[in-house]
Amino acid sequence: LGAQVGHELLPDGVEPLRSRLLELADAGMRLCICTGGTGLGPRDCTPEALLQSGAVEVEGIAEMFRSESRHYTTLVWLSRARAVRIGRMLVIALPGSPRAARQGMEILAPILAHAVGMADGAAQA
Repeated sequence: LGAQVGHELLPDGVEPLRSRLLELADAGMRLCICTGGTGLGPRDCTPEALLQSGAVEVEGIAEMFRSESRHYTTLVWLSRARAVRIGRMLVIALPGSPRAARQGMEILAPILAHAVGMADGAAQA
């Protein structure tokens, strides 16, 4: 995708992630991959942060992740992975496990360029 890769570690809670996502969208970021906070634990609040940012859900991406991840683990059905569009930025929240995040990226790689283009306003192919 020609992406510049960087990473940030944010404190737990809805507000730190919600605020950062809005800053990134305002700065023109086109794709943000979040890892962690998508489970069932009391500190897992990434989906809430995405939804409270005024985002539009992109249900199919999360559905695809869960459906294809079932080949790796049955525990994927507990995942609250999400994908949303904030302005023109596509945000995908994957599990925090490095292995699950890598598998998620492998699953999503074939559609990412098209999805980012669509979120950015490109005409449908």
